[in-house]
Order: sequence, then structure tokens, then C-alpha cells
Amino acid sequence: MNDETNFLTAVIRELAAPTAIVLAAWGALGGATNALSTRMQLREALRHILLGALIAAGMGSLSMAVVALWLGLPVLSIPAGSAAGSAAYLVGVFGPAFIEVTLARLRKAKGDPS
Repeated sequence: MNDETNFLTAVIRELAAPTAIVLAAWGALGGATNALSTRMQLREALRHILLGALIAAGMGSLSMAVVALWLGLPVLSIPAGSAAGSAAYLVGVFGPAFIEVTLARLRKAKGDPS
């Protein structure tokens, strides 16, 4: 029980860290951009905003490495200035769409009509 309590305390402490909150905010803005640019219904837009925030906060600084690799940037560009917010924004924009495409392909391969 004590180990579980310590784990939950550590998780809550990490989620409340200012860095995670800032990355989640940038991810949410990216999800909002995605929702506005594709003109979706309010429920779908809220889902994209929430997904963008969760993905960006969950990836943390890994998002900078993923975006640098995706754009073909040099490895030295990863710790550059305020790249964390920019990377979190891009992850928020493209993360929900990537998940939707992946799930659609999995459903198609499984034969699920939805």
C-alpha cells in the first residue's frame, strides 16, 4: 500500500509540474488548431483539444526529439531555446490525427465496420 501511495504521489507531483502544464497548454492549442482547420463538430473538437493536451504532456521532452527527427533537423536543435512549446504544439496538432488514422487502419485490418 505504501509503494502504491508513493507512486501516486509521484505521478501527481509530475503532472502538477509547471513544465507538464505548459506542454499540455501548447498541446491543447495545437488540438484546437486541428479542430478549427478541419471544421468539426463541438464534441469532436473538444476531443481533439483534450487529446492534444494529453499527448503533448505525456510525451514531454520526447516530443522535441520526435519533431526534430520528423523534420530532419540536426540532433543539436533538440535543446534549442523554446522548442518545447513549439514541439508540443505540433504534437497537439498532429497527434490526434495520427491516432485516428492508426485506429482506422487497425479497425479495417480487423474487419470492424466502424
